Amino acid sequence: MLGGVLVDDRLVRGLASRVDKPLGSKLESALLFRAKVVGLTRDERTAVLRALESAPAELGELRDLLVAHDGWKLNQRLG
Repeated sequence: MLGGVLVDDRLVRGLASRVDKPLGSKLESALLFRAKVVGLTRDERTAVLRALESAPAELGELRDLLVAHDGWKLNQRLG
């Protein structure tokens, strides 16, 4: 789960390569240790949404999935 949303590992891996190093490292570590839940701060959620704005179609589906979740809607309006 990424910020409360069930997300496939391949999408998290793709996202990790698009965000800044601290957040990317956090996501890569979560994958490495097979974490089931990755909590994100509001700033991290905003960074994720910004990174996904210009993402390829495969990651565009991740953006759609995240913003459909109530916990991410506020970030979309604030970002």
